[in-house]
Amino acid sequence: MKKILSAIFVFMLMITVAQAKSIKWEGDEDVLSIGLNMTDVSQVTFPEPIINITVEDPDYVDVLVVQGYGNKTFRMKSNYDNMATRMFLTGKSGNTYVVIVTTGVPYYAIVKIVDGTKINTIAKAIAKKLDENALIRAMALDKDVPGINRETHVIPNWFTGSNITFELSEIWQTPLLTGLVVHVQNKSSVVNEVNVPAISIPKTDEWGELRKASMENLRLEPYGKPGDKGLLFLVFTRQ
Repeated sequence: MKKILSAIFVFMLMITVAQAKSIKWEGDEDVLSIGLNMTDVSQVTFPEPIINITVEDPDYVDVLVVQGYGNKTFRMKSNYDNMATRMFLTGKSGNTYVVIVTTGVPYYAIVKIVDGTKINTIAKAIAKKLDENALIRAMALDKDVPGINRETHVIPNWFTGSNITFELSEIWQTPLLTGLVVHVQNKSSVVNEVNVPAISIPKTDEWGELRKASMENLRLEPYGKPGDKGLLFLVFTRQ
């Protein structure tokens, strides 16, 4: 019986999680989409009190203010099987939330709108404190860090030297630093060593001044053998 009750509890928990969704609002020009249906109510919470609501087609949707939540939480339900309309909500701070409520996207019982502008500000502040070593550790661990933008930027044979090829694969950027992930491969039939100080990195004003270079294994095995490849991490400081 205990096992059955535990299974039921886990199942109900999974249903609850599946019915909840967070949506990040990125600013006044951002348009959010919220799925509704005719049989179930969706509870939508905004990051601040809402002082005004305008519904483009008010007959399409029922909107009820939930008491006790400081005018932040609303219960919404569609009046039609197939509908879509826009809502314009003005927050106490003056922010405008443009929402498309529709039966055309998945429905969630609980929807929480979070202020992405504040999250981005905090993330940038965290990233701004990262030094060169911390950025290299993040690149080496292939670990996402709040406030760091990662972009795939593949340039095969970006530069070469001493029978070694260097392929640029990814760019990491913080508010102050630029990190590059470079795939290195030995093309020689004998053991080859990467001489980091002697490497001539192609320069660009966008990345800034090279401050740090790091490679875990400088000694590369002959081409085609295990260990003939490695990763080079470069960090530049932007003015």
